[in-house]
Amino acid sequence: MITLIEVPQHFSPFFYAALEEWLVRNCDCFNTDYLLLYVNKDYAVVGKNQCVYKELNFNYWFNESAKVVRRVSGGGTVFHDSGNLNFAFISKFEEWKVNNYKHFNEPIRQHLNLLQIPAQFNARNDMVANGKKISGNAQFTDRKNIISHGTLLVNSDLAKMSAALKHNSYQVETKAVSSVRSEVANISSFNNALTNVEDIRNELAEKLCISSYSLNHTEIEEITQLQKEKYETLEWRFGRSPDCEIQTHTFSISIAAGIVSQVKYESPEFTFLEKIVGIPFFKDELLKNISSSELEKMLEHLR
Repeated sequence: MITLIEVPQHFSPFFYAALEEWLVRNCDCFNTDYLLLYVNKDYAVVGKNQCVYKELNFNYWFNESAKVVRRVSGGGTVFHDSGNLNFAFISKFEEWKVNNYKHFNEPIRQHLNLLQIPAQFNARNDMVANGKKISGNAQFTDRKNIISHGTLLVNSDLAKMSAALKHNSYQVETKAVSSVRSEVANISSFNNALTNVEDIRNELAEKLCISSYSLNHTEIEEITQLQKEKYETLEWRFGRSPDCEIQTHTFSISIAAGIVSQVKYESPEFTFLEKIVGIPFFKDELLKNISSSELEKMLEHLR
């Protein structure tokens, strides 16, 4: 038995990140599992233990830092937009469900097959079609419940996704968990009639769920509070990144908890970098301590 969680589709990506954690910690899954289906705006979503500075292209995380979300689960980085359907199954915790993505995603795969999409699971339990990844997945548990959530590429802007996740020109030394890069595809490329994400959402809701539950005002307030106190904060989004060292051919910048902890350089033209030690590594904060021309000199080696 699966119950659909009904949520107005106008909340921010930070709300949905908070909602998923709230559902795991508060759902009573004794008699039913729950399913959340939603669509986000253009945002990059990194795994709980990932390094933003490595996973995302510099031009994205530096210039679009407000569009970086960190979720509660592990796993790799994904890109959300209006052509991408996000799904989350919330279920009572049982050991056999851990990393058992086939158990949760099989009903979705079967529905895609009915739509002439050759969806199947590969050796890593990713959902693929003709060898191309169409869904990325991750899990989180509080040992009471477990959430198994993922993305389904329906008609996503793959060029924009590629730009956000493009490898950087610099190297990053870190112990953080790295994403496994895969070739991806939209399901619309296999059936060009499948371009409307809402249609897919409604079909899955009707096929998989036998009842629904609408969040009440008090619950939405609790989730919004978690959103503001955790998911929107720089401490969670960037400060949660494991320590790293960004290395270019001319200088290196070490970052700990989102703050520059050390700089190294050989040429005296980069002595100005000393002024950013102890400063959060964000454009606005950097410009409080170095000039725009100095910032541009640094950026020339990071783009």
